[in-house]
Amino acid sequence: MAYVDYSNTDSISTLHPDIIQTQILTRLDGPTLTSTASTSSYLQTLCTEQKLWQELSTATWPSINDPLVVKAISSFPSGYRSFFADSYPFSEYTRPSENDDPPTTRLISAVDLYYRGELIYSKVQEMETESGKGGWFLSAPFRVDMLDPRESVNTRVRYPGGDYEAWVRDMEESMKLNWILIDPVKKRAVNISSRDAVSAKRNWLTGDLEIRFSTVVEMGRRAAEVATVVSCGSAETWKEVDEEVGGEVHVREVRLGVEDIEGKCLKGRESVLVLQGLLEGKRSCKDGCGRGKGRYEEYVEMKTQWRKKKERREKAQDTICMVFGFSLFVLLWSFILLR
Repeated sequence: MAYVDYSNTDSISTLHPDIIQTQILTRLDGPTLTSTASTSSYLQTLCTEQKLWQELSTATWPSINDPLVVKAISSFPSGYRSFFADSYPFSEYTRPSENDDPPTTRLISAVDLYYRGELIYSKVQEMETESGKGGWFLSAPFRVDMLDPRESVNTRVRYPGGDYEAWVRDMEESMKLNWILIDPVKKRAVNISSRDAVSAKRNWLTGDLEIRFSTVVEMGRRAAEVATVVSCGSAETWKEVDEEVGGEVHVREVRLGVEDIEGKCLKGRESVLVLQGLLEGKRSCKDGCGRGKGRYEEYVEMKTQWRKKKERREKAQDTICMVFGFSLFVLLWSFILLR
């Protein structure tokens, strides 16, 4: 039996660099590639090759092939390697510096939507976060719409008809979303989506199915939700379609918003501060840092408890006002009758 000597740590260097880069390193994912780079100085040199990280990034997020994103990534300290290190892991919210006014002036959204591993929608959109002459952005409710109101995207997804609730569960499990925010000024990026959907339910006003991807942000005693919602429907609203027939599903809406615990949309300035906290946050969390369905359900329960507490407080205030009013009424009539 042949004996293989593994004691020579430099044996990897006997392979031609092209073989390592094209046949070995290209088969690795981002985390494995990073770990490989830390094993030796030789592999570190090969693993930091810009083309390697570019191919890995574009395969993970096809939307970043857009020239606007390519230009932004080119200004990052280590190019695509820095971009991947920012965008791949989950981010833990960090309170941004108070000196930033506003926190950032431009944000680029790169969105990729998948159904059962197949890309069904991809788009890049730039947003100016400066107040401008009218100051409308910072004072208006924050919302980013990737589709125009009259626009819809045809997909290969079909509603087969029959059990609507089973189809809703399947859509929730099958849809994946990446929403990467890029700050070209500060040269940072973050994936603000939970990747997997946290809920899917029918909007009874429009008839569309709304699939929600959520990131819960803890800000001391306060909490907020960075919510990305994908709205799906047919050529006609589901209200007007026989659910036993089914049909092709279109993507009608892809939007981003930031909501407080009351469910109210935060204004532009507050929302950008939350997003800036995610852009600057630590990338060391492996459990999702507030991402995922479990954390979302905890947040929903927190909202429910907060709403009940508010109702009890308002009820107590109403009771006090009624007692005070009744007492004042009795006192007034007692004064009149005993005079």
